[in-house]
Amino acid sequence: MDEASEFSNLFLEPMGQRTVLLVDDDRIVAEYLVKLLEGAGYKTITCPDGESAFERFEEGGIDLVITDLMMPGISGLDLIRKIRLIDKEVNIVVITGFGNMEIFIDTVRAGAGDFIVKPIEKEQFLKAVDRALEKKSLSESLIARTRQLLNSEKMATVGVLSTGIAHEINNPTTFIRTNLQLMNEYIKRLRPRLDKLDDRKNVDVTRNIILKEFPTMISEALKGTERIEKIVSGIKHYAYMGEEPLDDSVDLREVIAQAVNLVRSKLRRHITIKESYLNLKEIKGQFSKLEQVFVNLLINAADAVEEKIKRNRASGDGDMAGEIDVSATIFEGDETAEGRTPDYLILTFYDNGEGIERDKINRVFDPFFTTKPIGKGTGLGLYLCYEIIKQHGGDITVQSSRGEGTAFIIRLPVEGAARSQ
Repeated sequence: MDEASEFSNLFLEPMGQRTVLLVDDDRIVAEYLVKLLEGAGYKTITCPDGESAFERFEEGGIDLVITDLMMPGISGLDLIRKIRLIDKEVNIVVITGFGNMEIFIDTVRAGAGDFIVKPIEKEQFLKAVDRALEKKSLSESLIARTRQLLNSEKMATVGVLSTGIAHEINNPTTFIRTNLQLMNEYIKRLRPRLDKLDDRKNVDVTRNIILKEFPTMISEALKGTERIEKIVSGIKHYAYMGEEPLDDSVDLREVIAQAVNLVRSKLRRHITIKESYLNLKEIKGQFSKLEQVFVNLLINAADAVEEKIKRNRASGDGDMAGEIDVSATIFEGDETAEGRTPDYLILTFYDNGEGIERDKINRVFDPFFTTKPIGKGTGLGLYLCYEIIKQHGGDITVQSSRGEGTAFIIRLPVEGAARSQ
């Protein structure tokens, strides 16, 4: 087995029976190709023309399209163009009896991925089909692996934050327990006084405890339970493994607030987060994935600032104040001859930490690359940030100077990935 095959097998997993849409107006050719496809284990759906083929494709469930070019009604070339308007990923193989360069160029531009020239040879045909469906299997497996990486990185981040989260939960828990213990002591002291309410002093003490001390303790305890509830809710939401659509309406302030709430337990007293928002509105996206991006960026910023503070203190400078600035604004599109360009959200995460060395800055989004010491980083955080932002139709860049801090700039289409193309 060659190296390429070994690499593919790392990602390929057994898939269900694949469905091929075969489009050809020649009944004899179609029957022959169906026999070849079904003999190879593929389910085949046939259509005699482009119109019926496109209608069937819209119903879904098609893994590969094989189409002749010369057909009545809309041509194979027009069918490819129509399919590409609604699906940019499905593989399309073209059958043609006219193998000139101009036709090849037109079909490639339209979105075809492979060609079979008539007269059709069995081995050539089946190899083209296998090649196209193997590419689809690899693509699906890579998507699945990326999803697994997203989930594993999420849980790794929860692990990184766990000590701080435990501390954050422990504080209000201790406060609640202390208040309940005090209330219990008050009740013990009240018992003998309740038996002697004919004494005005006992009445005043009892009233003060029941109407003043108890309500204060209860109110403070309730605030503690609310704090715990927010922390637990944030963890559950962040660790959520389900798939949400990429076109939900998302309030960026809420996403950032949840991310900050999770990361705050990791921040030292000498690190503050400042937030600045201008002209914000909801955008189309996926809350949990965007939250994962923001949490990763905030953790990286906190680590960079903490590292710089430690170095400064080691050299005798203990006055540095750590800062993380989060800013966001909407830039509205322009009117052009082709129509209005999309509105974009520009989101910046800046920290005054150590910064990134010049020779490493172009590699920060590479998978498994990390500037952190061995054992402290997976090298997947920024890579997954890049992938998530890309899924949302946006881009993420970094600006940094060693010793001067780092800024990650995110650009997201307000109307989501579909409207950004």
